[in-house]
Amino acid sequence: MKDLLKKFTSHSLARGSAIVFAGTMISNVGAYLYHLVIGRILGPVGYGELSSLISLLYIFGVPTLVLQTVLVKYFSTCKAHGSPGQAHFLYKRMFRTLLTILVPSFIVFSLFSPMISEFLNISGSRVIIWVFFLFIFSTLSALNGSALQGFQLFLWVAVLSGGSAILRLGISIPFAYYGVEMTMIASVLLTVVMYGLYFIPIRFLFRAIEKPMALTKKDIIRYSIPTFFTLLGMTALYSVDIVLVKHYLSAYDAGIYSAVAVLGKIIFYASSAIGMVLFPVVSERFANKKETFSIIRLAIGLVAAASLSVTFVYIVFPGTVTHLLFGTSFDAAASYLGIFAVFITIYSIVNVIIQACLAIEKMKVYLFTTSAAVAQIVLIAFFHQSLISIIYINISVLSALLISVGTYYWYGQNKHNYSGI
Repeated sequence: MKDLLKKFTSHSLARGSAIVFAGTMISNVGAYLYHLVIGRILGPVGYGELSSLISLLYIFGVPTLVLQTVLVKYFSTCKAHGSPGQAHFLYKRMFRTLLTILVPSFIVFSLFSPMISEFLNISGSRVIIWVFFLFIFSTLSALNGSALQGFQLFLWVAVLSGGSAILRLGISIPFAYYGVEMTMIASVLLTVVMYGLYFIPIRFLFRAIEKPMALTKKDIIRYSIPTFFTLLGMTALYSVDIVLVKHYLSAYDAGIYSAVAVLGKIIFYASSAIGMVLFPVVSERFANKKETFSIIRLAIGLVAAASLSVTFVYIVFPGTVTHLLFGTSFDAAASYLGIFAVFITIYSIVNVIIQACLAIEKMKVYLFTTSAAVAQIVLIAFFHQSLISIIYINISVLSALLISVGTYYWYGQNKHNYSGI
């Protein structure tokens, strides 16, 4: 037993995953308490509106995900080369770039907010502007978070993610009694606070003497553009369906579907710590030309096991889970929970393979994710008669994506065996 524990703690993926998993579990509990309490306060109609705004934030936040993924890759390289000075240089350069992009973007976005609110059947465009405020500070926080993740400071990642969820719950509940807009304002306030706290663990970067990094625009574009379309596709696959349900179906159906999606995403978040750790670990190993296949294979197995365990509970006890967490107002969600869990399980496994491909620079993976996202939108646009038909579309699209991405990765792994690609 002692030898097994020693082996576990010495394994970078297992050790990092355990730390992040602990923080993620606290974060997930806080996040789901947030959704459950806010859902009960706002009711199905108000909660459906809030969920569509959150899904909109996920879609708008794709550039932030791309930024974080790319920067984790480069910060991991700085760690591999033992150069915090280069990391300092990278941070300052990216911060200036972000400011020059975000300020004019806010002006443009404000002009389109009335059209967005009309599409989502939301009265008033001011709440859409709060979504963009949230996006701005989330993007700035992503710069700090990518430095943490790239230097594998997973304990801080766990502490900050867990603390953020607890603060969010405490701040948002009193605001929620005043409606959806005040709930969004509470989220903005929390994000500003967390942005400041993220500077505590990365202060070592600013103590290091800046050292120019050989980072050309060509290098950034070569990695960023495929990453953008890859993550845009993956984000759309678990966000666009909620937005389209809000557009095509009734407000009540949108609220029920939002509840199903929140419960279903427990599966994804339960295993997300593994993917979060996998990317910087594999990126560092790839930069040092070390074998990566074994650690990726382990990650896929762990995610599959965790996802299937929760899915089993949802299939066997859907009514109990729904009633316990959302109350009687959302009991109609129980009939969709088990089948939606299958969709999220497939998504979770695909996500790990995608993270592996990006870490080892197999960039053509974007062709598969964008094709799947387009297929999902087109199919839902034509076949949105009921919630169950939309869920079946999700499962079909993700199953095809799993087969295609798995084949793509496996082909590359056999072709470039020296690096585990």
